[in-house]
Amino acid sequence: MHKQNKIYVYFRKTLLIHIIGVTLLSLLMNTVRAEPSKQILAYSCAACHGINGVSRGPATPNIAGLTANYIIAAMLSYKYATDLDRAQAIVDKHDDLEDVVIQARPATMMSQVAQGYSLAQIKAIADFYSRQPIVRIVQDADTDRAKIGKKLHKKYCDKCHEDDGRSTEDDVGLLAGQWAAFLRDTLQDFNNEDREMSKKMAKKMKAMAKKHGNESMEDLIQFYISQQ
Repeated sequence: MHKQNKIYVYFRKTLLIHIIGVTLLSLLMNTVRAEPSKQILAYSCAACHGINGVSRGPATPNIAGLTANYIIAAMLSYKYATDLDRAQAIVDKHDDLEDVVIQARPATMMSQVAQGYSLAQIKAIADFYSRQPIVRIVQDADTDRAKIGKKLHKKYCDKCHEDDGRSTEDDVGLLAGQWAAFLRDTLQDFNNEDREMSKKMAKKMKAMAKKHGNESMEDLIQFYISQQ
């Protein structure tokens, strides 16, 4: 219970910081009557995702180096979490968003945060972070489980998450060097069907769990965090 209270307080603090940042940003926009720079917009995310997208919190992902399409998809999915058809309609109206994939995503606070941004601002934020270098978090990994995880990745994940999960090309998430806690939460969301995934990914994950057991998910995570 104490741990849950600490997590609740953490999220309340970070949400408050973000709200203050967005409020100040809105005041600045109204004052100068001009769209803020991509960098200023992106820095409103720094309270949780860190300067230049390098997060310091284990439950918050690094977003530096993700593709613009991936970030736009996430932000629109959060912004219109209760009406994904509306998000898809927006994507369909813009030729430059034809590769953006709208999918259901659970969120503790991002659905509220995303409300504060227009499509143009979301595109600007996505462009900024997509140009930042990927930074892999130094974490302790179980080397034995990491060896098993490497084999599992090659068999079940590598066709989409190339280069041992280090690549973000083809608009996929960052795996190698990502925070372990975030990876666990995300995989749990997929398993619980709280987060939507492609049919191909669902098939692969079910096949892996059936043959290697649910503990294979942790083997994958140990492999990803072993890469620095």
